[in-house]
Amino acid sequence: MDTRCAMEEKENIVRGFTLVELLAVIVVLAIVMLLAVQAVLPQMTIARKNAFAIEANAVIEAAQSYVVTEALTSNLIISEKGLCVSTDILADGYWKGDVSKYNGFVTIIPKEGTQNYLYTVYLTNQKYMANGLGVSGNNQVSIIGTDIKEGNATNLDKIETVCQPDQIIKK
Repeated sequence: MDTRCAMEEKENIVRGFTLVELLAVIVVLAIVMLLAVQAVLPQMTIARKNAFAIEANAVIEAAQSYVVTEALTSNLIISEKGLCVSTDILADGYWKGDVSKYNGFVTIIPKEGTQNYLYTVYLTNQKYMANGLGVSGNNQVSIIGTDIKEGNATNLDKIETVCQPDQIIKK
């Protein structure tokens, strides 16, 4: 009978984790999550800036296409002072970006003694602003993530040194 009592006592022992063990596991998991989030968030910001830089480069390429196409089809002449083209105009067949998300313009200024132009893009969305410079011809325009500034620059009309608001070609 002693063996039967010993077996009943073993069956009554409940196996499982104590509250302290469960709390220790939760604390360790919380620390791991905190470290993972701190490593991932900066990479997400860099990726967003790089995606915005790609859009800014696409706007410059659209402006280059605009100049070539309009010069051939509608006798577009760019004066010494240059030309400012809004993203609304570029969205009509030159740029495939979402105009509702972006606001801005590109200045196109002829370089003296050459047939090349100096392109400057001013592009903004709700979070970032690109202000980049490039030259047509052999030198390709390339805006990278470090050229992107954080902050909303929704009022691009304040950039009077580049284009007067009434000089920007809009729809």
